[in-house]
Amino acid sequence: MNRIQLGVLAAVIIFSIFTTVYAASANPRQVRVLPKFAWVLLCLFIPIIGGLLYITIGRPIDGDSDNGAKRKRPIAPDDDPDFLRDLGSRFKNDKDNRNG
Repeated sequence: MNRIQLGVLAAVIIFSIFTTVYAASANPRQVRVLPKFAWVLLCLFIPIIGGLLYITIGRPIDGDSDNGAKRKRPIAPDDDPDFLRDLGSRFKNDKDNRNG
């Protein structure tokens, strides 16, 4: 075997170990599409395809939700209604403090 083949083989082995451990350490209630044990077996016995499938469609997306399918985004200040509502009073208080 030459160096390129050894490098590809090492990459496949490392990727297979990573995805198998990643699937095995996931919360069983949050894994999507298939049961957790099925993902672990896919990652073990179908190295590249099983791992790619788990990473793309099987892994939990959000660790806080029970279904794993919702992702929360941070809200920018100009999109936050509480911030915008409070902005007028902040501006008025700041203006009053400067004048008085």
